[in-house]
Amino acid sequence: MPRKTRAPAPKTITVREAAKQETREALLDAGLEVFAKEGLDAPSLDAICARAGLTRGAFYVHFQAREDFIVAVMQKATQGFLDTVLLGTKGGFDLEFAIAAFATMSSSMRFGSFGQIPPHQFLAACARSRELHRYYTSFLEEARARVTRAVRAGQEAGRLRADVDSKAAANLIVAAALGVETMGELHFPVDLPGGAAALLTLLRAK
Repeated sequence: MPRKTRAPAPKTITVREAAKQETREALLDAGLEVFAKEGLDAPSLDAICARAGLTRGAFYVHFQAREDFIVAVMQKATQGFLDTVLLGTKGGFDLEFAIAAFATMSSSMRFGSFGQIPPHQFLAACARSRELHRYYTSFLEEARARVTRAVRAGQEAGRLRADVDSKAAANLIVAAALGVETMGELHFPVDLPGGAAALLTLLRAK
């Protein structure tokens, strides 16, 4: 009789590791708040640390430079967007759920992809930082891949039109989401629920 192998024991987090992670999260949360109010360039590291209730010494334990910190803050913001809109439901990722969730987020002028940081400031930071540009490109690729799979699943289930290329449709959906955020920053009036309904009408199988 073959011997049963034991599953590896879950890794326990030490008090020191937990405190270190808590410090890092406090800095990131402070960065999100301060950057949303003052932009990515204006706040000093001292102001960010003060907001988190920490010192510069604590900051440099986690981040080598300001640019590294900005990248980490934007990773937190964009990952939060993915988890909220593109993670899916209990039955798996659902395109209709994602489009409705994005419309709801954006209708309150919350720029979902960037937390509450104005898109033009984020894109300007991407132009200056090769690492941030690389991360945002990978973020868009992941979003497009998830939407592509959702479109394909909807086509296979007979809910969405089968005569539309799934990747091309995903490209348009992601581009539309970026356009909505730009329109929101310009305070250009747009009926987001109506636009979401129109998009789904175009994609649904007849």
